[in-house]
Amino acid sequence: MPLTVYKFEVIEGQEWIFPADDDDYETFSAMDGRVIQDWIAPVMKLDAADRTYSDFPWLGEHAPILKRPAVDALAPVLVEHGQLLPIKGEEVWLFNTTTVLDALDHEQSRIVYFDNGDILDIERHIFRREKIGAAQLFKLPMRASAIYVTDSFVEQVSSAGLRGVSFIRVWTSAEK
Repeated sequence: MPLTVYKFEVIEGQEWIFPADDDDYETFSAMDGRVIQDWIAPVMKLDAADRTYSDFPWLGEHAPILKRPAVDALAPVLVEHGQLLPIKGEEVWLFNTTTVLDALDHEQSRIVYFDNGDILDIERHIFRREKIGAAQLFKLPMRASAIYVTDSFVEQVSSAGLRGVSFIRVWTSAEK
């Protein structure tokens, strides 16, 4: 049975959420898969004016933000793969993925690198299925990695009737 991997995708007109302090963007980009013990919740502001409701207000593919319906529906799988961290200013939670998998096949994928060798962008993903195993959510061992999810997680989101969330397919195990 093929395995499909997705990442979160913004929907045009979807609610967004922003830190009240621009310095807090670094907090989200620096999350590297470690459990955060001393979480200091940033103050966030939801931008819902003239936007479509979302159970996952958009901050970025690397930092999923969830409203109460998403937390209630997905908490068991989320806490298996990370932490739900409270946010100040809105009733939302940040999902900090602690499942970090070195699952990207660097030779087969199409990757754009910075001069220092760090990954700038992944234009074509090829994963090593055996490294993903049974994980439903994971990130790669790189700064500001997108959160990747498998088809079973996407099905759970759909079955729960969660709104304003979209995923883009980046790889299926049948692909070479």
